[in-house]
Amino acid sequence: MIEVVIPAYNAGHFLRETLESVATQTLRPDLVTVVDDRSTDDTVAVANASRDALAGRLRIQVLANDGPRGPSAGRNTAIRRSCADWIALLDADDLLRPGHHEYLFRVANTAPDVVLGFGDSSIFQDMEAGERRVLVDSFFAASGVADLPAIEIASGCLTLADQTFPAMLRHGLFGTSACLFRRERGLATGLFDESMMFCEDTDFFLRLSLLGRFAFTQEVTTLKRVHDANLSQIPNKLGFCRGIALSCNKLATQNMAPPLTPWQRSQLQAALDRAIEAYLYHASLSGPAAYLRAARLAWQSGRPMMTARPRHLLRIAARSVVSPRQV
Repeated sequence: MIEVVIPAYNAGHFLRETLESVATQTLRPDLVTVVDDRSTDDTVAVANASRDALAGRLRIQVLANDGPRGPSAGRNTAIRRSCADWIALLDADDLLRPGHHEYLFRVANTAPDVVLGFGDSSIFQDMEAGERRVLVDSFFAASGVADLPAIEIASGCLTLADQTFPAMLRHGLFGTSACLFRRERGLATGLFDESMMFCEDTDFFLRLSLLGRFAFTQEVTTLKRVHDANLSQIPNKLGFCRGIALSCNKLATQNMAPPLTPWQRSQLQAALDRAIEAYLYHASLSGPAAYLRAARLAWQSGRPMMTARPRHLLRIAARSVVSPRQV
């Protein structure tokens, strides 16, 4: 059984098209769950209308997020209530190609220790008159995933084997909407961290990668939509830097089950260095309050000397004497 989980906040403009793309699947899911995150637009009305209009092809249920605001609690709400074997994540503004579930279900079932299957994505932007502009044909090619050493475990099914965890620390291996994972393994990780608004998906996938292999297809299965309301827009860069630093620090300080190998721990420490440095840099561009918050995490992670680097302090000094518009 496959259940598609769609957290939705003010997604009324996109949601019907997203649900219709699920209805075109050659391997249709058993259930689609839309979790409304206290939307103030017509998201719930669109979800209910789509449920009725697509009833012959999809079984859709609409739930309210029963946790704090954000996609993490929305996804957790659906996953905890689910009876499905497999969970397919989908953002409310993204689209699936017709073979999405068929490809991912095949790669995820290549071996019993595979806990997640994923595919490639293309990135597009809506234009005027209903036209679309493709910004990135292949996320794998643009991000460097295509160049990573992969092992073919079945025809068209690849894995990074023991390289998955370090690769995820350096790359975004796949888009959130481009994966399918075993629900019981997801539950074993503790699911999504509901205190995180940014990088909550990377945080979850890192923990999940410690429980088994990820397998993938090179087929483009997902269409990622870019628009002004995306959380991934440039103004949120500081939030993403904080998110990955928090995730790496959490992995480094908590007792993981199974425990990290010495090699994984060394890769994690290097990633934490990079994450703290990036967080401090972007915080120094935002002002003293943001920098103090970043410095606090640097101290907690055992990296106090990073906070005293002259270039960061000079940026903070500049912010203190002139307005942000002048810097």
